[in-house]
Amino acid sequence: MTNAKRTGALMLCIALALILAVSTAFIVHEADHDCAGEDCPICQMIAVNIKLLYSLGLAAIVLMVFFFLLSGQTVRSRQDQHNRFFSGTLVSWKIRLND
Repeated sequence: MTNAKRTGALMLCIALALILAVSTAFIVHEADHDCAGEDCPICQMIAVNIKLLYSLGLAAIVLMVFFFLLSGQTVRSRQDQHNRFFSGTLVSWKIRLND
């Protein structure tokens, strides 16, 4: 992985962590506000933040499952390469053992 990709991945992780932290802090801070009624902007913002947290949580779960399956596929391909290398005999590989 190149340095640019690592830096991009690190920045994405930091941004995701900040979004989660700020959304959670906002919900906790405004949980017991004085509600203005049916069209309360704070209640609407809390609802938006809750939807954001749910969607990011779902996306994180889907990505973890995807990477888990991908890593399993990589392990299987490595095992197949390992088995191909060690399958066969010296005669089938036409290797001559001279003394």
